[in-house]
Amino acid sequence: MRMNKPIALLLSSVLMVSTVTACNTKPELESAQSDPDSTTVQETQETTPADEEYDLTGYKELPVADVSDEDDGKLVIFGYNSEFVKLAEKYAGISEDDYEFVEITDADDYKAKLDEVLASGEGAPDIFICDAAYAKKYVNSEYTLPVNDIGIGYDECSEMFDYNLRYAADDEDVIKALAWKATPCGVFYVRSLADQYLGTSEPDALAASFADWNAVKASAVKVNDSSEHSVKLFAGITEPYNAYLASRSNSGWIKDGAVSYDPKVIEYLDFAKALRSEDLTFGAEPWSGPWKTKMSDKSVVSYWGSLQFAKHQLGLNPGQGMSINPTSGDWGLTSAPVGYCDGGSWVMVSKYCDKKETAAKIIRAVCTDEDNLEDMVNNGEFVNNIKLMTLASEDDKFAVEWLGGQNPYKVLLDSALKADASLIVTDEDRYDREFKSIAGAYSEGAFENTDAAKAAFEDKFKAEEPEE
Repeated sequence: MRMNKPIALLLSSVLMVSTVTACNTKPELESAQSDPDSTTVQETQETTPADEEYDLTGYKELPVADVSDEDDGKLVIFGYNSEFVKLAEKYAGISEDDYEFVEITDADDYKAKLDEVLASGEGAPDIFICDAAYAKKYVNSEYTLPVNDIGIGYDECSEMFDYNLRYAADDEDVIKALAWKATPCGVFYVRSLADQYLGTSEPDALAASFADWNAVKASAVKVNDSSEHSVKLFAGITEPYNAYLASRSNSGWIKDGAVSYDPKVIEYLDFAKALRSEDLTFGAEPWSGPWKTKMSDKSVVSYWGSLQFAKHQLGLNPGQGMSINPTSGDWGLTSAPVGYCDGGSWVMVSKYCDKKETAAKIIRAVCTDEDNLEDMVNNGEFVNNIKLMTLASEDDKFAVEWLGGQNPYKVLLDSALKADASLIVTDEDRYDREFKSIAGAYSEGAFENTDAAKAAFEDKFKAEEPEE
């Protein structure tokens, strides 16, 4: 993706000036200084020339098709939750008279159903949604259409984050999916603990404690020693895994048809082993009961993740009907050692779609229409639009009480701009799950050295390798 505009938006001394108008719906990202019902951001001046050309460098654009609907029946949509459908109803104006929605919440069941209907064509969806765990699988399949084939040109994607488009591009660099949101990550931390054990609770100052992996290790030791082992920087060794693997620069899991190890992969093994051997965590791994408990008992300084993670898993601002973390308000957000993202949702169109015009209309309404995306921002979403998120990052109206009056968008925007998905492979999620298991065993001394750990990791996949 072109790099000139994001940098200009961030570094230019002439940024957009925002004004505030009333919003009828109370946003999830509530202002800490003003009426939370008044957070709509609007532009008052242009920051770039209207005739600027946008270049999605590194992507292959096909001829943009002139499409129409070939069938007047209902559009069929598959999803693992109803988020996209609700957005389509709100922004594209469709109703249940226009579509049939198949919702399968279990991930394994959802993938199995998709595989079945896409292979046969019987009952196949026109549109379906994929999350980060398996988006690449379907992007790289023969069953999904390039966005150009439904009439969407790359000029309509010019404000999207590069990592998000890279995730949506197949091995030929053709974009085959779009996303309405981005999921950049940072380090969410308990302010009172950071102040007590790391010397500051201010995000910019605290960033030095997470500047690189040596600094992170030193911070973990400092917190542990200063608290006499009662407080840890992490709940478990896996907490920084996604960020550590995002530090890779040489290769993904597969290179030239074989398992490959970027130096950062091997570094993580020793990093995890040091955390465990020096008693720098509680051994509470993600999604476990102890990991969740320690989110609110002030014994762990940091949890790493996206805005959605903070709202819902940390429970800092989960929404109506959900319990709020009692420590909400005593948290801040600072940068991880590397920009990275975790999670996300991508919209794809199957090759069986016979309502391409309608499909394109809906996808545009949810993923590219700037007015609709702006409305999402004002309702607490981090959207897949660089210009809008740059505006939000500079607007004090997006400071939130549950982060101690901090605007999280500045940290998250920087992370999203730096995130790189170019090394993601089709089965990324499986490689990650298996490697986390190996790393846990290695940290406990199950392998003599990293070579033995690598051999055990490769053994998990040898049975699937084709015979020569």
